[in-house]
Amino acid sequence: MLAVAVCGATTAVSARAETSVEISLKSRYLTLLDDGKVIGKYPVAIGAPESPTVPGQFAVTKMDAAPVYHKKGKVIAPGPQNPVGVRYVAYVQIGTGEYAIHGTAWPSWVKLRSAVSLGCIRMLNDDVIQVFNRIKVGTPVLVTSN
Repeated sequence: MLAVAVCGATTAVSARAETSVEISLKSRYLTLLDDGKVIGKYPVAIGAPESPTVPGQFAVTKMDAAPVYHKKGKVIAPGPQNPVGVRYVAYVQIGTGEYAIHGTAWPSWVKLRSAVSLGCIRMLNDDVIQVFNRIKVGTPVLVTSN
């Protein structure tokens, strides 16, 4: 009788897979994981030396499927010509700045895995859509310097 109770408890508390994101600043790749298993690996552009991407453990705080770009009074509508591309995933707030994983209007930067952004992680628009569709607010984001 005791063994049956233990089995029933184990079944009721089954583990759920957790999606997470890891970004290597050294290799300049974003890896999407599901319960620790790699389900996608994508090239990224990272922060320029004067505005580096900050390493650390974070979590997705906000997601926008149609980001509007605002800078110095200029507004750019959602779409592939938008500087933040077609998806925007904020993962850390530092002071008044917000760092995000997002698309780009300049795919060559990502293809070259350049260090050119203001600290954000830039992805190819098709790649960021894939990642966006697999994560949610609260998804862990680990940014490593190695």
